[in-house]
Amino acid sequence: MGFFPKFDPRNLATLAGPLPTWALSTESSWQQWGLAEGIVRGAPGNQVLISAAAGILSWSWQQRPLHAPTLALLITLDAQLGFLSPENRAYLLALKKRLRPLPPNPTWEDLSSGGDAASVCTFLEQAMAGQNGASWLGEAWEQIVRLPDKDKAAALVATGAGDPVLTARLLAELDAQHGVSPDSDEISGSPSPFAPWQHFMSGRRAFQAGDRPAAVRHWTPLQAAMPWNANLTLLLWDALNIAPHAPLPPERAAILAYSWNKAELIVQTLESVFASDIGNNPVFVLDNGSTDETPDALRAARDRFGADRLHVVTLPVNVGAPAARNWLLSLPEVRACRYAAFLDDDVLLPRDWLATLLNAALRHPECGTVGCSIRDHEHPHALQSADYHLLHRLPGEAGQEPGDRLRVFNNCTGTLDSGLFAYERPCLSVSGCCHLLDVSLLDSVGVFDVRFTPTQFDDLDRDIRSFLAGRPCLYAGHLSIDHVQRSSLRQASSPAQVAHILGNKIKLEAKYDDRQIDDMVKKNLEMVWRDLLTKQGQILSI
Repeated sequence: MGFFPKFDPRNLATLAGPLPTWALSTESSWQQWGLAEGIVRGAPGNQVLISAAAGILSWSWQQRPLHAPTLALLITLDAQLGFLSPENRAYLLALKKRLRPLPPNPTWEDLSSGGDAASVCTFLEQAMAGQNGASWLGEAWEQIVRLPDKDKAAALVATGAGDPVLTARLLAELDAQHGVSPDSDEISGSPSPFAPWQHFMSGRRAFQAGDRPAAVRHWTPLQAAMPWNANLTLLLWDALNIAPHAPLPPERAAILAYSWNKAELIVQTLESVFASDIGNNPVFVLDNGSTDETPDALRAARDRFGADRLHVVTLPVNVGAPAARNWLLSLPEVRACRYAAFLDDDVLLPRDWLATLLNAALRHPECGTVGCSIRDHEHPHALQSADYHLLHRLPGEAGQEPGDRLRVFNNCTGTLDSGLFAYERPCLSVSGCCHLLDVSLLDSVGVFDVRFTPTQFDDLDRDIRSFLAGRPCLYAGHLSIDHVQRSSLRQASSPAQVAHILGNKIKLEAKYDDRQIDDMVKKNLEMVWRDLLTKQGQILSI
């Protein structure tokens, strides 16, 4: 495509030694920059690694074209390897000249960390009117995308971009993040420095619409141009092998939720559940000692949806999340089902959510839990979680407290949804916001540990126990559900809440010794690399 250095697909496996986290993700700006910069600093003479670094920077620039450090390092590597076409090289060099460093601006620092949309917009309108428009556009891009008024955001893009090619590229992303489909998915015949990004987005829209051949047509040449891209390889393999929107299988699944003092949200969630395709699978809701209108709201919902479909369990006090989950799992009607699907009380679901989870579980009977992508409900969608993996533990200093022993690799939290986390693969853990459990494992793996009451890490702990028992999780990322409220980790604002989370983290780490943790890290990485390399080999054989 005139933008990526040559990289022999067979060399992907060689990255596992020096860069074991490469297979975990080649997305998120911090991961891309960390991998590339680490190679440039640590292995300047290794041509395989340098080509991988140049490739990942090229793709990073496609996604964030106004990130000046990425652009500068990309141009430096092109001077060594000479992989850019003359037209693309000229475009990047011209853009680099326009991205001038911005002096510190206390007003913007305050606005970007919590200013209202109107004030942000007013400040940027004035800032972009000057000669540093492109620099301000890069500095404030995420804030611009998150403006509720898309037309005002588009006006800022038109003011700051400075050239029609960049303007068209940024407006296309703005539309995508706000759920606006383009008039056409055809790639322009004229050369564009953003053709790779355009091909990816066209493939994404096709796959979401169920048109796998079109997705494959767009993604195949893109993956061939950057075979080191772990996320894209997984996406392409799914497009080749997984039928989207498969029907609901006959396996019985109990749908479970618990709630405390969220009357409006739990009713909204139940409306979403019953508007989706759940067949005749039963729904159970536990009122965890609510003192608001939740009891009345659940009685009204039971009358509305039918007592034969919606079963309500009422507790006089709040027993916490782990005990609430265990209470639901102890019900004979739940134990009679093959699967149990847990939902948070503040989610919105697509119509085929249960079919997607069940079909994924049936494709992977070796996995004990199936989860999905969790994203913020409002446009633009930001990801809260994808698949979780373990990183090597950090030992503490001699004579000091133990180091960070259970380090969870969370590869997307807070990033805008690019579509590159919509893959399926085994992992250590998935979000407890929406996950499907194999009921047959409740006796061998166990239920949720009540020592994590009232909440936090009980789902991760159970996933770890399942992983140690040889039954990893499965991340089915082509299913995304919307989380109306922020994740609990991001809501920790008081010292007491922070202390509670830290306390439960200590409990979690104390449950597993160094040998178990090191063994989990090793097996987790081996599992992910095996999955990636197997899928890459199958793509190459086509």
